[in-house]
Amino acid sequence: MISSSPASSGFDRRSFLKVGAWAVPAMAAATAMTATPAWAATPKTVNLALQGPQFGSSIPLFTPALTQRFDASEPAGTVIANTGTTAYKGTIVLTLEVDSRLWKVTGFTYDTRTSAGSAAAKFSGPTMSGNRATYTATFTATIAPKTDPFTGVLVRPKATFLGDYPNDTFAPADTAYTWRLKTPNDDADTSDNVWKITAGKPVSAKPFGGALKVKWAKITSGNGSAYRPSSATLTSIGPNPIKAGDGIRVSFDAAIGGGVTPKSVTVNGKAVSKLLTVAENTVSGGRRSVLLKLSSALAAKDVLSFTLSYSAGTKGNPTTGVTSQIGYSPASANSADQRGVNVSYANQPGS
Repeated sequence: MISSSPASSGFDRRSFLKVGAWAVPAMAAATAMTATPAWAATPKTVNLALQGPQFGSSIPLFTPALTQRFDASEPAGTVIANTGTTAYKGTIVLTLEVDSRLWKVTGFTYDTRTSAGSAAAKFSGPTMSGNRATYTATFTATIAPKTDPFTGVLVRPKATFLGDYPNDTFAPADTAYTWRLKTPNDDADTSDNVWKITAGKPVSAKPFGGALKVKWAKITSGNGSAYRPSSATLTSIGPNPIKAGDGIRVSFDAAIGGGVTPKSVTVNGKAVSKLLTVAENTVSGGRRSVLLKLSSALAAKDVLSFTLSYSAGTKGNPTTGVTSQIGYSPASANSADQRGVNVSYANQPGS
């Protein structure tokens, strides 16, 4: 950083140098010396810098060829720090550039890290250039000197993620996002006013997944009622198959069902037998969980359809807080290669 310049040295105007019978005023002699011109610029002691917020998350995406996956970073926010020695007081103009197919921004908040808490910034945008959308936040703040990612002004976008399946394929370079700070006139170093985040390195992948659609039935039991799935279809997303040994897990209130039997099982409209078999049936906290396993694979775009038949449950009152869910359950749980997690399960109506 540029530091304050030392005070200019010079003669005391009250002193004189005696030479013989006459003397020259010191201030006259000083005119022969080099002095700092009155018009010289004042050293800049404010330095605003964009820094990481020390939090955030990454999102797994796939390349368009569906042969690789990579992690794209969430534009969680940025911190405007002041690494200079003088406080900055004034207007801040900050922009965020994102891929409009991946993120939609509807506002910004800023937090000066004081008791005032966060507040909404003036918002405008987007300005479009191809698929790139630029949004602008404007606000007034005081940024103390020697602040850092933990003490500077935190700016966060109100961003909606748009990259869920089927919009989950991107070129890694397209997922980059950039924060830009409009440089104040008194900013000492403008090289740290841009902060760009790029995607992680792509790695080989074998994407697979299942998309589930469900119909529900509301069953009366005791003095109440509860939901359970009555039928479902599971579509293999591809490009790689849903494997044999993967399953479909059904959970519901134990009051309205005991055993579960899959019936009317078809693949692409053709009846199949023994494709779904019960592998688990457990109860915990009033919730029954049943796992139906696949005995053979489902190729990409295969559609598995079935109904569910239930034996009698406990017939008591449904347990408060127990809800029903059905979901595709890969044997390789939490695989980074799984696509369409957002469409792989369904919760009961109203949940």
